Amino acid sequence: MLAVDTELAAHDSGGGRAANQTAVRERERQLEEHLQLLDELHWNPERNMYCDVTTRARADYDELEDDGGDPEEAVFVCHRGYVSLFPVLLGLVAPDSPKLGHILDMVEDPAELWTAYGLRSLSARDPYYGKDENYWRGPIWLNVNYLVLAALHKTYATAPGPFRDQAARIYRELRANLVANVLGQYQSTGFFWENYSPDDGHGQGTHPFTGWTSLIVLIMAEQYH
Repeated sequence: MLAVDTELAAHDSGGGRAANQTAVRERERQLEEHLQLLDELHWNPERNMYCDVTTRARADYDELEDDGGDPEEAVFVCHRGYVSLFPVLLGLVAPDSPKLGHILDMVEDPAELWTAYGLRSLSARDPYYGKDENYWRGPIWLNVNYLVLAALHKTYATAPGPFRDQAARIYRELRANLVANVLGQYQSTGFFWENYSPDDGHGQGTHPFTGWTSLIVLIMAEQYH
C-alpha cells in the first residue's frame, strides 16, 4: 500500500499531489511506529526471537497498596517455529538488523527448524514438538516454506547487508530440498500431500492435495508474489 501511495504521489500534480504526499508521509510514520511496537512488544532479547505475548497476575500485586495499579503483567510465550518467523516473512526486519541474523541461524539449525525436506513448523527442541494432535507441531507445510523462500529471494538474499550470503545459501538449499522431496514423494506415491514428515519427508495428511502444495510449481519457476 505504501508503494502504491508513493507511485500515485509521483504522478499526481497540484493539490492532489500534495494531498497524496501527506498521506504517504502519514503511512510512513504509522509503519515506523508499528515496527517499533513490534520490537518493543514481541522481541525477546534473552531468547533472540519474536514471541507471542500473554498476561498473568502479578505475584507482587497488593490490591490495598497498589490502588490503581495494573494487577497483570505481560509475559512472553516463546515457541521457535513458523509463528516466530512472520516478521521476516513479511519483510519487516531490516536486512542489516542483528535480529535477522538470529532468525536465519534458527532457520538453518537442524536442532531447530532445518531438515533435508523443508522447514519444520516447530523446533525439534520445543517440548510440544510432535506431541498430541501434531498438526503444526513439526510437520513441513509448503505454504509457509514458500513464504520463507519468497522473503529470502525478494529481499534478504539480494539486499546489501551482513546476512546476504547466509540468506542466499539458505534460499538455494531450502528450495532444492523442497523440490526434491515433494517430487520424490509424488513419484513414489502418485500424490501431492497436505504436509510432509520432518523425519523422513514422507507425505502425510490429506491426499491427493493440490492446494498450497501446488506452490512447488511456483518454487520451481522461482515466481514469488
